[in-house]
Amino acid sequence: MPMPRPSLFASAAVALIMTSQAALAGDAVLYGVVPEWVEQAEIAPVLDRNDGPATVLNDVQSRLERGVVATYVDSARRLQNPQSLMQDGTLALQWLPDKGDLTVHRLDIIRGGEVIDLLAQGVTFDVIRREMGLEQRLLDGSLTATVAVPGLRVNDVLRVAYSTTTSDQALEEEVQEAHFLPSRPWEVGLARVIVSWPEGEEMYWAAEPRVGLPEPEVRDGYRWLEVALPLAERPELPGDAPMRFTRPEMLRVGSYASWNELSAQMAPLYAAAYTVDDASPVAAQAAEIMQRARGQKERAALALQLVQDQVGYLLNGLNGGNYLPQTADQTWAARYGDCKAKTVLLTALLRRMGIDAEPVLVSSQGGDAVPELLPLPLAFDHVIVRAVIDGQDYWLDGTSAAARLATLADVPPFRWALPIRAGGSGLVEMVTRDPAVPQLAAIMRSDHSAGVDLPALTHVELRYSGPGGAQVQQMADNATPDQLRQMAATMADGGAEGNNVVVYAIDLSYDAEAALGTISIDMISQPAFQWVDGRLEAAIRQGLDGSGFNPDRSRPAWRHIPVATAGPARQRMETHIILPEGGEGFTIRGTPTASEGFGNIRVERAARIEDGTLIATAETVFRQGEIAPADLPAARRDARRMQASRAQVLAPPDVTWRWELDAAERRRRTAPILAAYTRAIDFADEDDVGPLAARAVFLESMYQFEDALADYNRLEQQEASAWLYQRRATVQEALGRPNEAIDDMRAAYDLDPANGIAFALAGMLAHEGRFAEAQDLVDGLSVGEEDAVAMADARATVAGLAGDTLLGQNTMDELVSRRPNNGAVLNNDCWFRGRFAVGLDDALDLCTRAVERSEFAAPSLDSRALVRFRLGQTQEALADLDAALALAPGLSPSIYLRGVIRLAAGDQRGREDIATALAMSPQIADYYAHYGIRPPG
Repeated sequence: MPMPRPSLFASAAVALIMTSQAALAGDAVLYGVVPEWVEQAEIAPVLDRNDGPATVLNDVQSRLERGVVATYVDSARRLQNPQSLMQDGTLALQWLPDKGDLTVHRLDIIRGGEVIDLLAQGVTFDVIRREMGLEQRLLDGSLTATVAVPGLRVNDVLRVAYSTTTSDQALEEEVQEAHFLPSRPWEVGLARVIVSWPEGEEMYWAAEPRVGLPEPEVRDGYRWLEVALPLAERPELPGDAPMRFTRPEMLRVGSYASWNELSAQMAPLYAAAYTVDDASPVAAQAAEIMQRARGQKERAALALQLVQDQVGYLLNGLNGGNYLPQTADQTWAARYGDCKAKTVLLTALLRRMGIDAEPVLVSSQGGDAVPELLPLPLAFDHVIVRAVIDGQDYWLDGTSAAARLATLADVPPFRWALPIRAGGSGLVEMVTRDPAVPQLAAIMRSDHSAGVDLPALTHVELRYSGPGGAQVQQMADNATPDQLRQMAATMADGGAEGNNVVVYAIDLSYDAEAALGTISIDMISQPAFQWVDGRLEAAIRQGLDGSGFNPDRSRPAWRHIPVATAGPARQRMETHIILPEGGEGFTIRGTPTASEGFGNIRVERAARIEDGTLIATAETVFRQGEIAPADLPAARRDARRMQASRAQVLAPPDVTWRWELDAAERRRRTAPILAAYTRAIDFADEDDVGPLAARAVFLESMYQFEDALADYNRLEQQEASAWLYQRRATVQEALGRPNEAIDDMRAAYDLDPANGIAFALAGMLAHEGRFAEAQDLVDGLSVGEEDAVAMADARATVAGLAGDTLLGQNTMDELVSRRPNNGAVLNNDCWFRGRFAVGLDDALDLCTRAVERSEFAAPSLDSRALVRFRLGQTQEALADLDAALALAPGLSPSIYLRGVIRLAAGDQRGREDIATALAMSPQIADYYAHYGIRPPG
């Protein structure tokens, strides 16, 4: 059975096969009249329609008789524009010369009422061999007849009619044919499929249920089955429906009465191919394996490995090679072959060793639909071996890779098999089993000891077994340093704008004995802990969590359709996180250990904290099959239950934040992380600025502003961007360089004239007293409703800093009147009143409404605290600031203002607050000073 295999370039052997073929009987294009059995279509009524579709005619007819399938195609297409003239002006007709002929009957240009007969003018087709699948090691032996149609014009109709004959060497007197039945919205003037056969020959036909085939009509000693096209538009179906519901509509016709008959016909072809004598080199290989291993399973594993590793893949479809297998001796001598050849060789080896083995036909695409199909060879596209050892079925695929004893019992996802057996056989279900070992095991070791809010140095190993491991082997053998760097860049999230993951080392290796491919990655990952509801927590990665499971069966027509589940597959995830402070005070919340699942998915997971390290494991098994509609509600509930039971690691309430460390301690803790960033920069391709940008952001977040500025300056030389200039502007402000900050923000605005950048630039200009520039910038903006809130805030701020607080307040009042329940609008008004100490009489009510209506209340609490400070409500202001910092501990403005208020109240803890805030944002003192807010003394 032809089946594409992994991409490999054609070898000299392919060329040898191609050039050594003798001239075939059907290797030239024939020209002749339309066969007598064809019912020729009349297209004049369609041509009379000026508004007709581009496809005027699509007529396909087949005659099945005495082991020969003759197929006639008559098509006509209107060339409506120059594009279609170029696209459709060259014809290409394919056929298999070892099985029959190609005969061209008509090549006409229809122009108005005139028919131009190009064949009569001597136009002929050229023949080329065009093997489209050589990169996939596919040599199907087809020929292609081509012609660039001369004299075509826009609005011409090009009509071509031809027929092919097929007499398959393997099928002898048996025949098969299949035609795709397109549906609307395909538009066509006239389209049909007709299949006919002698009334006395036993023939079987079928199509998908919605086609509604008519009974064949008997005429002149033949049965005629006709399907008018296009079919009605296909009903929409859920994407997770089983294949038997979603397969395309096909008309299938053949002479096989049963799967048993098909099996019996193929049996002698394979038996002759896999039978070897005692002197055969294949028998010698079997004997050698028997010397190396005693048990049948061990011998079967070694035989399978031999076929997979030492015989290359090549489909040779010439001379009946689509169904006729080459012999085991031929395959071993050539050291290449397709799935039939590899199956024959493996069967020969196993049978020589006394193992019960037989070839079986399977479908890589048909899945659960195969039992509903008409019994035809074309129902299958692959062949493997079924071996029975100690009463258990083993399904062995010689064209797969990296099989070993540990994985021998794994069942490939083909669902159904047809044994090729003397006397015949029906379909056999390939009962699925859980894979013996994980196809993917991910082990992550992350060092979070520097702090909960600092990046972690993380080592990840992705271990692939089976075919996945073989792919890693190929990558490891061929990977260049540039390719490794490209892999690292692909793994990073966020591009140049500060990567979420930065890779500084990557390695690929392969253990041939275990067939295990490993990708090792060393990276800097962002903090796993997030501030949620006043606590730091980190989700524990424990495999599938059920969040993505929500099959849609809401439509009445879908409620009877099961959900197809992929598999069989098995994955393992193992996580080790070294916690800060030796894990002191860290706890697990939720369900750390469970055995659960939904549908055909099962998860075993466990988590614990041991010696300051979180250790979490999860193993997920995906079982191929279906979820019945009646079982879906329970499966959904189980998935939600899994999602809700996910465990988290909670940090202690008194955790130490990075801004609470002194500069020396912060540098000590972050030195290994900084060194890793430097390694990532050295490792990256010279055009990859992601690691450098990430280090700049990291240095900025560690308050090392001079170092960050140096990286941003270096980044500018490599790849300037609006993002870069905005980040550098923030650093320039922190370093007390407002004019340089303004220049950078203006450069950002020049590259990306977004309103948000303009608002920030206007605020910076106004704070430096450049009111006219700020006003001109704001006045020149084109602002839609989505930016109305930010625009009002910018106008009010510029006016207030210029001394016109009345105009600023009026601007805010006008926006509040239009959006009285908008939390952002209310907060901006509250903040304006607090900064400029205006409208304080009714400010508290407005600020409280801002707090109540904001999705995230920390900024509104900070604004209300400033208003309360202006009103002399010291304790209430401090309470608001504490509440804001409980929601967002890193708000440096809130820390600074709290320090000012504490000092004003005689609380010397304020000095620590101010020092902390200034370390985080050195420019913050100047910012508040614009509004007359300074620490006392």
